[in-house]
Amino acid sequence: MRSFTVVAASFLIVVATVGFSQKQDSPAPTIEIPAKDALPIWKLEAEMLKAEMNGDSSEVEKVYDNDWTTPAPSRPDWNKAALLKAIREHEGDPTPYIATQEGMHIYMLGDTAVAMYVKKYVVKENPSIFDIQDQTDVFVKGGNAWKLRISRSSPHEKK
Repeated sequence: MRSFTVVAASFLIVVATVGFSQKQDSPAPTIEIPAKDALPIWKLEAEMLKAEMNGDSSEVEKVYDNDWTTPAPSRPDWNKAALLKAIREHEGDPTPYIATQEGMHIYMLGDTAVAMYVKKYVVKENPSIFDIQDQTDVFVKGGNAWKLRISRSSPHEKK
């Protein structure tokens, strides 16, 4: 009887393991939003990129929430004030790189919007040197204005 119990338990473990490891036949659902609803976030992302390329702190002042943060382990104290200070030290200086955004997807959840895209930095003097980051920006709507609350960058997976 004991060996039957061991065999039965082993069988159940194998069946459960196989059953839980099966992939779903259908992809996860996505929420399609009308382009007009995502337009304010597209516009803010374009304005922030332009400001970055022009060394313009006024866009950070306007768009970034006062509680803005980024979960960057290398910069645990990186906040809006620190970012503004760094930009103002080189205000108006041309950047040594060109930044572009590609493949942006925007998800709207009530008063929260998430923009996810690939950001590429190319060194102006040597275009063979570049960096590619996966970027996620979280915006929160307060009143009639969207504010950037959280930004996260991570190295883009090379394919």
